[in-house]
Amino acid sequence: MNIPQHIQEKLDRLYSNRFLGDEELKSLEGWLNQIQSDEQTNQWLSSNWETAENIDVEISFDEIRRRIATHEKQFGRLRIQQWTKNLQRVAAILAIPLLIVSLWLILNRQHDSSSMVLATAKGEHTHVFLPDGSEVWLNVDSRLEYFTNYNAANRLLKLRGEGFFKVAKGKKFPFIVDMSGFQVKAIGTEFNISAYADDPCASIYMQEGIVELSYLPEGKKEQKFQMKAGDNALISSASNSVMIGHVSVENNDNWINGELSFHGESLDQVFRKTERWYNVTIDYNPNDFSNETFTVHLKKDESVNHLFEIIDQAIGINVKQNGKIYVISKK
Repeated sequence: MNIPQHIQEKLDRLYSNRFLGDEELKSLEGWLNQIQSDEQTNQWLSSNWETAENIDVEISFDEIRRRIATHEKQFGRLRIQQWTKNLQRVAAILAIPLLIVSLWLILNRQHDSSSMVLATAKGEHTHVFLPDGSEVWLNVDSRLEYFTNYNAANRLLKLRGEGFFKVAKGKKFPFIVDMSGFQVKAIGTEFNISAYADDPCASIYMQEGIVELSYLPEGKKEQKFQMKAGDNALISSASNSVMIGHVSVENNDNWINGELSFHGESLDQVFRKTERWYNVTIDYNPNDFSNETFTVHLKKDESVNHLFEIIDQAIGINVKQNGKIYVISKK
């Protein structure tokens, strides 16, 4: 008996208590319906299957069915819309409509059994509906956590990375997003937060409505700011400062539509975002590009090589590729 690789991966996730979408569960159930629930099958599963987390668990035909039923009860109330894009397709297939495929999206209980975690890897995005009807678009290499009593006792989220939030109105509890050192509180509004650990500044952009920004600099008193539509806040932990300005609403949420934009950003920031977006590694000497800023908008499915061509035309660069590693130097 031989288990297909895609079934093995689904079993790994099932036994690790990680999220499986409806189609993945149907695929797993279809496979179970094709095999026999007999002692020989159960013996093979027990002796040949190793779970993703290497834990000592019962592996059997009936146990798999039980876990599928438990999984549906645990995760059934979340509606997940997933998408991903391969931004390095060759030109010959660029005309093919973007396929909607499964993400490697981890949605599981971690550390504290009362919390739920959604995470995306580099190159992946997801769009989810929270239990209160609020929508979240999670950008590449990001993590969102909330408690299972969300909307019953609070609407508190913890974010690492970048997310766009469309908050459901008319709810009992304020909608709070907590990052390291600051919080955003809203009632019903739309806003974007970028808070990657390796970025020098976190940013908050207001698309609609009003929010309260609370910032707690180390060793100082809490500071509170009110932000309205069109406001953009930059938060620097290095200088313990918050700067709020008014910017154009245009192109500030392009990433949720699968488009990548840079607006007067340093090449260092451009390369950091590019690494996350395309899931590549870029090696370069920051001193070569210390005074360069860049503005460009990439449409869906435009490749990383196309981006490098645009940068080359603007400032002149050499690009050497080795798999997913790109070495960039100034001409």
